[in-house]
Amino acid sequence: MSLSMIRIDGSYGEGGGQILRTSLTLSLLTGKAFELVNIRARRPKPGLRPQHLTCIKAAQKISGAEVEGARVGSLYLAFKPGKVKAGSYQFDIGTAGSTALVFQTVGLALAMAGTAKLLLKGGTHVPHAPCFHYLAEVYGPVLEALGFSFVFELRRYGFYPAGGGEVVIKINSYQPVKEPLVLKGPYQRKRVKVLSIVTEDLPSHIRTRQAKAASELLVKQGFEPIVLLEKAKAKSPGTVVFLAYPEGEKRAGFFALGKKGKPAEKVAEEAVLAFFDFYRTGKAVDPYLSDQLLLPLALTGVPFYFDSSRLTRHFFTNLWVIRHFLPGFIPEVKGDLDTPGEVTHLLG
Repeated sequence: MSLSMIRIDGSYGEGGGQILRTSLTLSLLTGKAFELVNIRARRPKPGLRPQHLTCIKAAQKISGAEVEGARVGSLYLAFKPGKVKAGSYQFDIGTAGSTALVFQTVGLALAMAGTAKLLLKGGTHVPHAPCFHYLAEVYGPVLEALGFSFVFELRRYGFYPAGGGEVVIKINSYQPVKEPLVLKGPYQRKRVKVLSIVTEDLPSHIRTRQAKAASELLVKQGFEPIVLLEKAKAKSPGTVVFLAYPEGEKRAGFFALGKKGKPAEKVAEEAVLAFFDFYRTGKAVDPYLSDQLLLPLALTGVPFYFDSSRLTRHFFTNLWVIRHFLPGFIPEVKGDLDTPGEVTHLLG
């Protein structure tokens, strides 16, 4: 591979798989090759894991990239992209690895290339990753204001450890926009969507208890819960409470997962308390979207302002990676790590 490749230290900052995924996306879209060293070096299981390999293989497949070091446990990766081709693709993680993270690796590049369709198999509601409903009800709708359009279909749920979920995503061709994106708090809305999901092999009363506990907590704080109950088909048993909070172009979402021995009421409490922590800041963008917005904003060049309930290590690490590929993207950031903040770029 060429000596002119961008060199990135995979142990920097948050030091996780996000550095890899952001690098892959930007490489696909800029045509710039990169090498990643010290991949996840400070994690309990350092190096590439199976879910990371799926992201690499997906990026390689859609672009005909040249790749070195793509194997489980590897601390090094070299990636030289070709031209991204739109079309229909299928990727199976083979574990409960996140389908959402695979989508976020290649989705923007495919949209820039034209119309595409993805069938992804793996985890749909797993720890440390956006769940399917977050993509469909928060991430996707906000990105519509930037010219991206995605249609999400959940065919089968996928929980840890078996995975086996199936998600189909229709990706429409990117349509450039010039209007600034402004997401500014506080919210005025009091209605909160509460989705309580339990797999069909678990007692249905768990689903009801989750919804009841979430509703009671919300009502006590003056909110109006809009409750939906769902029975899910999945290879592994699982439960979810997901809260969606939309207002105009602003959106936030929070979810919690059940596990053996964890009361239904505790699952509900985790999701609702995360929402309360967000709401009390009076900001527009939740901590997860604050991080996930940076990449599409950098790619489109749309002027923007958003205020965030918390600037995470993921946020600052993602910004650091983006600047390797797009050095002109230097938004003004007001706020420190783990505090509320404001992020602005080229907004008069």
